[in-house]
Amino acid sequence: MFSRFNSWFIQIPFYKKLFSYFYPISIRRTEGEFNPYLEVILYCNQFQLNTADTVYSDGDRYVPAVTAVNKIKDALPSIHNALVLGAGLGSMVRVLRRKGCDPYITLVEKDKVVLGLAMEFLEEDSHDRITPVCNDAKAFMAHNTAKYDFIFVDIFISKEVPGFVCSSAFLLQCRDSLNAGGHLAFNYIVNDSREWENVKKIFTDIFPDNNIVSIGINRILSAHIK
Repeated sequence: MFSRFNSWFIQIPFYKKLFSYFYPISIRRTEGEFNPYLEVILYCNQFQLNTADTVYSDGDRYVPAVTAVNKIKDALPSIHNALVLGAGLGSMVRVLRRKGCDPYITLVEKDKVVLGLAMEFLEEDSHDRITPVCNDAKAFMAHNTAKYDFIFVDIFISKEVPGFVCSSAFLLQCRDSLNAGGHLAFNYIVNDSREWENVKKIFTDIFPDNNIVSIGINRILSAHIK
């Protein structure tokens, strides 16, 4: 399954782990297919994935993932499979595992370099429960027939959410991919207040049973399908 990716968990010397509590340590710099600058940082003994102007992943501290999982904490025992659209460095995998939830996860990422980094920096004992898919989320959802207990949408180009992610068509595909009783969470960054109001309306029309948490410019939209 992992022939396209490094399937070993990177080993970090103890002194670097220790020093990372005092200042961030660069572990890897590279160029992605769609990100001209990618850097893996070790900070407080957790891996971050940074682009030139934002943080794509922050271990099990990644606030959007933590917020999303906290909203569904009572449902975690019933989550057996999950779909994560936008891999980052696998923060959602780490957050779920930290909370004692270890579902089978389909990890979809358009940039094969980012997906490769996610699989490399995730602990190897999680690999047999992860299916990495190198594909555009729009194309993946257009042909998806599987059902999931939990879907996390975390798709960005820099700090912009691509337009298709906020469309009725895409969100309907997400809704139709949820099992009965399933949950969805969507990480959005507000760059324009009028656009945000439109996104909120579209989301509410499709997911009437929803909740929105504001964290700075981020909005974590969550929904439940009964």
